[in-house]
Amino acid sequence: MTYEELNRDHVQQKGRTINVSLWYPDVNQNINSVEIDLFDVRAADSILVSYDKDRDGWSIKQASKFHWESDDEICDPDWQEVAFVQAWARKDR
Repeated sequence: MTYEELNRDHVQQKGRTINVSLWYPDVNQNINSVEIDLFDVRAADSILVSYDKDRDGWSIKQASKFHWESDDEICDPDWQEVAFVQAWARKDR
């Protein structure tokens, strides 16, 4: 799925909320993560949200590195899981 296809078909604004649909994130080259960042005068680390099929839930990660040496070819932000939300955690049974 290309960025243009994602924008056209899978991102919608509903009031003050953006709805992003990840279609089969474990198939082929489909988008499998959403990075959420904040533009504000207040600093806040980005989070990376992805669906973990093996655990059947949402993995939420944060980075720990934001600056790199000029010769660093990798620039690894060191994303680490900080929370996990079960897919059906709030299902009314």
